[in-house]
Amino acid sequence: MENKIVNKQIPIETIINLANILISYKSKYDKVFENEERRNRDLPYKEKKYNYKNGSTILNFIVTLKNGKSMAENDYNWFREQLNDISAIERIRLELRIYFFTKSGDNNFQYNKICTSIDFIQPRFENLNYSDVNIDVETTNQEKEAHNLYAIITNILEKNEERYNKTIKNREIRIQSFCISVGIILSYIIFLILKISSNSIPADIAQYLNNKNVIVLGQWLISILLGNACSYWYILSLYKPLLPSTRYVGHDSSSHKAIYRDDLDEYMAHCEVQFGKFWDAKIRRNKIEKIYKITSKIVLAQLLISIILYLLLK
Repeated sequence: MENKIVNKQIPIETIINLANILISYKSKYDKVFENEERRNRDLPYKEKKYNYKNGSTILNFIVTLKNGKSMAENDYNWFREQLNDISAIERIRLELRIYFFTKSGDNNFQYNKICTSIDFIQPRFENLNYSDVNIDVETTNQEKEAHNLYAIITNILEKNEERYNKTIKNREIRIQSFCISVGIILSYIIFLILKISSNSIPADIAQYLNNKNVIVLGQWLISILLGNACSYWYILSLYKPLLPSTRYVGHDSSSHKAIYRDDLDEYMAHCEVQFGKFWDAKIRRNKIEKIYKITSKIVLAQLLISIILYLLLK
């Protein structure tokens, strides 16, 4: 059974959770095999009755760094230590292999295996803005158990939030909410400076400070223009590593410019595994949403103030 997970944010916590699931499966079979050996250890050869025989389990944690160094260990504590610097990681692979024989007939034994791997892969090329998550479960004579394990792994991965969520889908609203909020603050500073120095500026200019159209509509114009000029770069820098790549879709004959749009098919066909290139993706997304929560209130509050001022001023 093979599957590729798409359009999901995969945090390190999910990878740790999956590692623990594989550990629990290994422990379950280790216990079964140990009990079988213990039960038959002191019995005469002809009286030995194995339900499971020659069982073995192998669990590996494989971590590949950006510098090309690949390391493999079966120790969970070692694996957790490698996650201390997630920005240096290029690939994580979790592997579980279980082999054993079960009784089939009077004196025959049937070979069984369950081999599971979960791959989290960052692209080697910086211009590729995605990660991949692949699940592979192979089995011999253990289809039900393999399917159960496969379903558990898939469900854990699919429960993560979508990559193309409201933060990306509605980014223009969030970007402009931030820029306009900065512009609103700057507009109040400018208005205050003009009011303080109203006696030293020409009378024909000063009279506009009492015009409600200038005060209300002018403030919004200044907020939009000045806010974008001063702060657009910052919010875009937060978004940049998270955004879809663009693709050419045509040419605008009136402006003589090429037209590019988000390549959403590619974007949603992959994941955002949050190590390596996307090590701070969760931090960025949370910060963007916190900023939007604050700035959206500032914009709404200013809109209400503008409506009241427009109704009250003559």
